[in-house]
Amino acid sequence: MPGGESFYPPVQYSPLWFLLGAGILILILAWYLVLFFSTRATRRPPMIVDGMPALTETARDTYVARIDDVGRRYSTGQVSFSGAHHELSALVRTFAAESRGVRAQFMTLEDLRHTPHRTLAETVGTLYPGAFSGDERGSVEAAIARAQELVRTWN
Repeated sequence: MPGGESFYPPVQYSPLWFLLGAGILILILAWYLVLFFSTRATRRPPMIVDGMPALTETARDTYVARIDDVGRRYSTGQVSFSGAHHELSALVRTFAAESRGVRAQFMTLEDLRHTPHRTLAETVGTLYPGAFSGDERGSVEAAIARAQELVRTWN
């Protein structure tokens, strides 16, 4: 047998290669962590609207006129019972958003009940049966009166 019967162990690598590989892995991990944390959306506290200007009579009159228009269109048959209630709900929610910054258009009735705006929640609550039940009990005139009362007394 050529070379004899001597045994040669495998060549040992320097410990520096292990340290270099571990260092590269740590750098890659650090890069991913920096990318992850630097691109995360920051959580900002909700914006509180203070110092909203007082409602002008023009703003109130505009919404009262829009509510009256729903009543006129209902009486001429252009809007159904349910449609009138939906429109009234949308009008009082939009009025609250424009006058005080309450994001009522995006809240459920239950969400509105957990806000400090009780009159808004009660008004929207009275409009829900006419809008969603399919039962035409009640009157659109009463719903219009309730919506107008909210617009006139909201502060």
